[in-house]
Amino acid sequence: MKLPLYFISDSHMGMVLNKDESKRREKLFSIFNKITESGGTLIIGGDFFDFWFEFGKKTPEIYQNVFDALSKLKDKGVDIHYVAGNHDYWNFGYFESTFVKSFYKNDLLIDNFNSKILVTHGDGLLKSDVGYRALKKVLRNRIFIFFFKLLGEKIGYKIGKKVSHTSQGYNHFDDNVEEIKRDISEYAEKKWSEGIDVVLVGHYHQKEIIVKGSKLLIFLGDWLKHYSITKFDGKEWTQFSWNEL
Repeated sequence: MKLPLYFISDSHMGMVLNKDESKRREKLFSIFNKITESGGTLIIGGDFFDFWFEFGKKTPEIYQNVFDALSKLKDKGVDIHYVAGNHDYWNFGYFESTFVKSFYKNDLLIDNFNSKILVTHGDGLLKSDVGYRALKKVLRNRIFIFFFKLLGEKIGYKIGKKVSHTSQGYNHFDDNVEEIKRDISEYAEKKWSEGIDVVLVGHYHQKEIIVKGSKLLIFLGDWLKHYSITKFDGKEWTQFSWNEL
């Protein structure tokens, strides 16, 4: 991977292109322009799209300017690595054919730059997520995917728009920040003991760099509230809001 590394997570690009959504995309595209100027690698930590499911060769047209912006990054030599989230797990090859270098159904391990860096979307890591972990297995099961495909894009994207409309106004993780930090810190400590140096986590819409000795736990924020980006230049880890990079 080429330095610097840029990380974003939980952009939740919506399926309803209203004024607020357009403004969010403009902010994101301005970040892409800055990355293009500096070069490097973009790593997406999941839930970039608020709903993603491929029905054959059909993809949501509402995302076209997002596809164009990502393709432009690729054309300018920026490698894009994409870790699946719980909203955009169901990529069946479109991302690879258009803008990403690699798509990861599970976690991404970067063993380079004298560090072992783990990027995980993070859904299901809380101790209380027992029900969700069971549901996750169902939603990612081949049988579920097969039958959802049978719905076709018209019904499927109608469901997606409902999900998207629900997600854009949410900050539901802010009510259990203490639980999140406790459980994810325990998860990070386990990974540190296995030789990982830096753990980056999305999903929870928290933004923070936690330092423990030589180890780091980084919450990647989101693009609903924080408009955050995390940068690693090979020596230092920093976080910015969209207009500070």
